[in-house]
Amino acid sequence: MIPLKFRYRPFLRQRVFIVLSLIFIITIIISDILPIPYSLQIALRFLPLIIIIIWFELWFHSWGKVWILSAALFTVGSHADPVLPTGPLLLAHIIFLLGLMYLFDRRESQKSALHQRHLKTMKALLRQDPPLIQTLDYTCEAVILLDNTGSIIELNSQSALLLSLPESNLIGKHIFDVLGILPNLQQTDATEHGEFAWKTPKGVTIQVKYHTRPILDDDIPTGTLVTLSDISEAKTRLEASMQVEKLSIISQVSAGLAHEIRNPLTTIKGFMQLITPEQWPESFRPYQQLILDEIQTIDQLLNNFLLLTSPTAPHIEKLNLVEAIPSLTQKTQSIVHKQNVTLALECPSHSVYVMGDREQLLQALLSILNNAIEVSPKGGTVIIRLTEEEPFVRVSIIDNGPGIPENLRQRVLDPFFTTRAENTGLGLTIAQQIILTHHGKLNFSELASSSGTIVTIDFPSLSNVKGNLSA
Repeated sequence: MIPLKFRYRPFLRQRVFIVLSLIFIITIIISDILPIPYSLQIALRFLPLIIIIIWFELWFHSWGKVWILSAALFTVGSHADPVLPTGPLLLAHIIFLLGLMYLFDRRESQKSALHQRHLKTMKALLRQDPPLIQTLDYTCEAVILLDNTGSIIELNSQSALLLSLPESNLIGKHIFDVLGILPNLQQTDATEHGEFAWKTPKGVTIQVKYHTRPILDDDIPTGTLVTLSDISEAKTRLEASMQVEKLSIISQVSAGLAHEIRNPLTTIKGFMQLITPEQWPESFRPYQQLILDEIQTIDQLLNNFLLLTSPTAPHIEKLNLVEAIPSLTQKTQSIVHKQNVTLALECPSHSVYVMGDREQLLQALLSILNNAIEVSPKGGTVIIRLTEEEPFVRVSIIDNGPGIPENLRQRVLDPFFTTRAENTGLGLTIAQQIILTHHGKLNFSELASSSGTIVTIDFPSLSNVKGNLSA
């Protein structure tokens, strides 16, 4: 921690400012009364003014700028008319100084009360058993110390690093006003824990876990010790693990069922094809093709389901994405024309290689691309962007559709989840499994500047691949 120290700052600086201002006024009055040389008179008037402005850095404060204006008018006016210092300008300047003195004293009283609470909390912290003070400077966790009102009075360097905020933005503020947690902090001997999402000034959102511990002074709560830790990576791993487990359960329960459905379906399809249109009553003949089309739809659904539950091992080879990705535009021509959407490719001029199965990777990208085209408005644009961001190769698919509602973001990769009645809800699930098989990462995020969604797929770059990938 900064080593934990008392943040008492003397208020002598403000008092010196008041005294010097009064001396400054007296000096000007004396220079008007006594017969002194003109050059010395100028020095006595303007030199103290310049010294006070520079020493106290008055241009950094609103009240300082007002003082500079007031003092400059007073100095120039007294030089132009020696009678003026006894007039309204002198009175106005003295009233202004008295006002500053009142504000300084009020500020001193507020800070003094804060320091008294700080002192009481620090003394209690020093007497804790086991002694926490010995470990706070060396812990890897972010540690924040609160007084009995919930105001932040101390923190370690990890706190400012985790929150990406300077220490000055935290000290003296209530923790709820800064982090949005512990709104009704009760000074009891009970602990409290929870999680919250924190958006850094750079726009990065992290998941933070917090834990509180009361600081007791003779069994009387006098403050609270709050520890923060970044659990974003752990949550990401947990979500990926849950996704894999979910797919495993589906595979175990449903693979046999899919095969059992396919057997009678194949029989039905075969006999439907054996019956010629002439053998059907004329009024039923239009329904034969409809039945066959629906059987084909079910068969395609079963193929996707079997791919999900029993995926084929990828045939790993060196793949140039700059050459492979443009082929997606040919496969999406019909849906692009139907939706009246413009497809834009942004690829580097040089080759970008990854290790993977060409057909499987294109299938995953096609599922994501079709989804982006379907949600885009008429006349919209879907962008496919290929970039290299070591140690990954990133494929971004950007649409200007309505975006993903917050309450659905955690479900978009669930099997059979879809918001469109005509879809099966397996496209993104299969794409996720293919990407995971290729040691990639799939992420969804909202566009900051407008509506729409950006889907990013990160694959290990060829230089980062060690050995052959396996399923």
